[in-house]
Amino acid sequence: MNHTNHTSRYFTEEHNLFRQTFRDFLEREVRPNVDQWEKDGQLPKDIYRTFGEMVFFGMTHEDQYGGSDGDIWYNVIFDEDIARMNSGGFGASIGAHPMLTLTHLNHEGTEEQKHKYLVPGIKGEKIGCLAITEAFGGSDVQAVRTTTVKDGDEYILNGSKTFITNGVFSDFLIIVAKTSPE
Repeated sequence: MNHTNHTSRYFTEEHNLFRQTFRDFLEREVRPNVDQWEKDGQLPKDIYRTFGEMVFFGMTHEDQYGGSDGDIWYNVIFDEDIARMNSGGFGASIGAHPMLTLTHLNHEGTEEQKHKYLVPGIKGEKIGCLAITEAFGGSDVQAVRTTTVKDGDEYILNGSKTFITNGVFSDFLIIVAKTSPE
C-alpha cells in the first residue's frame, strides 16, 4: 500500500494537501520535542497555540467559530498522523482536546459556551478536557455516579473523576454527570 498517496473515494486532493502540510508540521514542531515531553509528563501549552494558529483543532468546525468547515476525513488524517509520532502521551493529550472536548462542546454547548470556550479552544488559547472516568465505573457513562442538581442559575456537582486526560492543566472541563438517579 502506498502511504503517501491516499487518493480514494474518501480522500480528495484537498485532503492529501492537508495531510502533507500536517505531516510536515508534525515533523518540524513535534518530532524533535516529543521525547522531552514524554519525560516531562505533559505538553507545553504553547504547542496547543501553535496547533491553533494552523487551525488544526478546527478542521471540522464551522467557520463562525474559527474552524475550516471540513469533513470528518480531516479528523481521520489528524488521528493517523498524530499516531505516527509514536507517543501515547502526546497523542492522547493533543487528540483529546479537539476530538473529545471540542466535539462535545460544539454539539452540546450553548452559543454563549461556544464563543467562550470553543473559539479559544480552536485557537489553542484554552485547553479543555472531557471528564467521564470514575474510580468505580471506569469510562462507562451508564455507571457514572457523579450527580448534578440545579440550584438557581447554577449546578451543584457531587462526585469525583480520575484519569482525565488534560485534566490537571485544562482551562475548562466538560463533566459527565447524572441529573437524576435514573
